[in-house]
Amino acid sequence: VANLLRLFQIPQISYASTSAKLSDKSRYDYFARTVPPDFYQAKAMAEILRYFNWTYVSTVASEGDYGETGIDAFQQEARALQICIATSAKVSRSMDRYSYDGVIRSLLQKSNAKVVILFTRSEDARELLVAAKRMNVSFIWVASDGWGAQESVVRGSENVADGAFTIELASYPIPDFATYFTNLNPYNNTRNPWFREFWENRFQCSLHDINCGKHSLRDGKFEQESKIMFVVNAVYAMAYALHNMRQAVCSNNTKPCSAMKPVNGKKLYKDYILKTKFD
Repeated sequence: VANLLRLFQIPQISYASTSAKLSDKSRYDYFARTVPPDFYQAKAMAEILRYFNWTYVSTVASEGDYGETGIDAFQQEARALQICIATSAKVSRSMDRYSYDGVIRSLLQKSNAKVVILFTRSEDARELLVAAKRMNVSFIWVASDGWGAQESVVRGSENVADGAFTIELASYPIPDFATYFTNLNPYNNTRNPWFREFWENRFQCSLHDINCGKHSLRDGKFEQESKIMFVVNAVYAMAYALHNMRQAVCSNNTKPCSAMKPVNGKKLYKDYILKTKFD
């Protein structure tokens, strides 16, 4: 997306893109983000190994920028700490269960490497755990935020996931969002085309049944996804930037004036988005 938007000088603020490649301003000169690049969690993972004196490990990465650049950053940090890589494997969305079994078998071939570094998407981490459970083997997993604190990754594979170290980006719940979200229902949130499907899945009912709409998201356990804070920050950053730009170029106008039609993307990005501050 960043490659496409820069062609039209449209600024982008990402809430989840952590690839270190996106820090290259010569290629992504209209890109900003509210999350740190993968370099920092790669460094944290290497420091965990140093602390426990684990000097011989294997790695698994998801194909694509996230996994490949993340594991590259980890390997650089590992070399600096004299940590040796026993074997490296890649996984992809197109793999079937037998392919994941093959990855586990390749890890087992390095019998002295009990620690496995994962820089993978959540679904890949889950499939690796399922494969390890199928083969009745276990490792010490050290995983990136692709696994993080997501309960869905370990559900059903708790035994083989026991003792894992996972990285989670520092964030905190947003009380106002929790209030907003738990008050939604299919009748006051018709603008969201996917909400009805979510509702039916959440409560295991059909909205053709009048009783289905009587449920409430306030009932039962509700836990915010860890990236909610980054989404909120991204929206606020863009909103404040546009607000500040309108105040600067449109004088006392309460609406965008001709100077913002169209918006100068380069000016919006450099003079306002990158300089935006809020509590």
